[in-house]
Amino acid sequence: MARLFVTQREIDYVNDIAKEFIKDIVGQSIIYWPVSTLKTKVHPVYNEAVKKIFENPIKVDALVGQPSWETKMTTFGPEQYNTLEVFLQARDLVQKGLEISEGDYFTYGDNAYEIVSCINMNNFFGQVEHDISFKVVGKLARAGEFNPQKFFKPITETTPPASFEQQRGLAENSEGPTGDIRDVQVRLGDDLPTPALGEGPRRVDVDSSLKANKLYDE
Repeated sequence: MARLFVTQREIDYVNDIAKEFIKDIVGQSIIYWPVSTLKTKVHPVYNEAVKKIFENPIKVDALVGQPSWETKMTTFGPEQYNTLEVFLQARDLVQKGLEISEGDYFTYGDNAYEIVSCINMNNFFGQVEHDISFKVVGKLARAGEFNPQKFFKPITETTPPASFEQQRGLAENSEGPTGDIRDVQVRLGDDLPTPALGEGPRRVDVDSSLKANKLYDE
């Protein structure tokens, strides 16, 4: 489509709609563990990292698919393989200063995945300087490579589901700083009416019986 009809205003609007869907409706996220290129030592002969050192983990809002499990027979018996596709909003990564790289790791639930590919999915109507999203493909990390149990408690049937609160472009909510930026709000500034949030961003909690979710104090 011609640039005459798709301007920065339309691009900001589409970005905000994508953020609203991922952050205020879906509510999924991964924990991204970037490998430190400065602290990790590389073997001088094999050019491989003997032991990887990670930077601080970062929570990234995402649209996460279903894990694809597969069992293969090896010399030592059956071995399970698991791949997972994760979709990340490109503008959100830019505003948070994140650059996803192959070889880094992320955790989702109680599983850890090594990133094997990070693909630029598309751009805005042929405008190559404006990316829409990235598809990250992770494979289940082998035992000993990265163990999420050192950092997170295992998820079981008795573990309460995680609560969820919308971000709505606010600098912070009850869970802490969000880092969420909505381009339309920034562009309009004081000309934009205050969002009618009522009692605040919608929040989904879990009651003590673990039988149902609840909104607010219902």
